[in-house]
Amino acid sequence: MRRRTALLLVAGGATAAVAAGALASGRLGGRRGPEAPTSPGEDLQYTVFAPGGPYGFMFNGPIGWASTKYMPIMQAGMYDLVGGMLDLRPEDDLLDIGCGPGAFLASKGQRARTVAGLDVSPVMLRAAEKKLADRIAAGTARVVPASAAELPFGDGEFSAVSVISAPVNPAEAFRVLRPGGRFVCVFEIVPTPGKPDSERAAVGLDWDEADTRRTLEQIGFTDLSVRNKDFSFLGSFLGAQRIVSCRTPAAS
Repeated sequence: MRRRTALLLVAGGATAAVAAGALASGRLGGRRGPEAPTSPGEDLQYTVFAPGGPYGFMFNGPIGWASTKYMPIMQAGMYDLVGGMLDLRPEDDLLDIGCGPGAFLASKGQRARTVAGLDVSPVMLRAAEKKLADRIAAGTARVVPASAAELPFGDGEFSAVSVISAPVNPAEAFRVLRPGGRFVCVFEIVPTPGKPDSERAAVGLDWDEADTRRTLEQIGFTDLSVRNKDFSFLGSFLGAQRIVSCRTPAAS
């Protein structure tokens, strides 16, 4: 159940163009399906955007500061979609993996009882702390500097987990969710010439839609829904996003 399975996700927007090209060409390694053994590429995905990582400049330093400003604008439509799919309620505790500048938590996590954000970028976390300052002071929000490879949270700590264009280990997301918890994940896919969207590969991992479904089901997720959505702009250049919604089994 808790095997090291991970989907490589890449931040959306203009900066993703650079990373997508490198990842898709295999510069960062990768896996060819859920039954393959752990590879160096799987581990590298969690540090690729961290300070000192190959693309850390995108989300740290001056460019990272600029990213905190334009990311919420470029991702606004996706925030609306993911927020609607989660259907957050006052009794919910939400974790946003790869929270970036905290815009999703601030805008769509308002109804949740508590929210938590996790990111590897100090620049992003400082921006998130500012956006969530009132809730942090009230004790209903926190931001954590940590990798998504192994989440620093207890089993069943959350009722909802979101991932919007960021690295995630689905087995860890499963672990921190309560029975019946909701998991909504958005990740980038790059075009495969001559193939339909359902056969496009996840960036860095040659997983098609069937691989995605099989992997999540093997971890234990149920009620799985997968759909592909083209970018509202730059779609023909970057490809599309795969949006996955599922749950942990309800308590018996």
